[in-house]
Amino acid sequence: MTKAINLWSFVFSLLCVCLTFIAFAHPSLLSLNFYVAIVVFLVGIIGFFGVHNWKSALRSVLTIIFSALLIIVTGWIILVGNLFS
Repeated sequence: MTKAINLWSFVFSLLCVCLTFIAFAHPSLLSLNFYVAIVVFLVGIIGFFGVHNWKSALRSVLTIIFSALLIIVTGWIILVGNLFS
């Protein structure tokens, strides 16, 4: 089960990256992307328990890095956007 969580959290982190580029055209999706990135980050941490080889370890690390960067970037955009509005 944790192996599947590891794989799907990686897939959803890649989808969040794509959603970030779409959100630049449609700013209403930024908050959705922020919340999904938080969930993917937490699920990615749970996915560390499914590490059996170097490939799954790399997937887990990349999932955590991608989702953490997305949380920081979208959180910054939302915070600065609210300050200027």
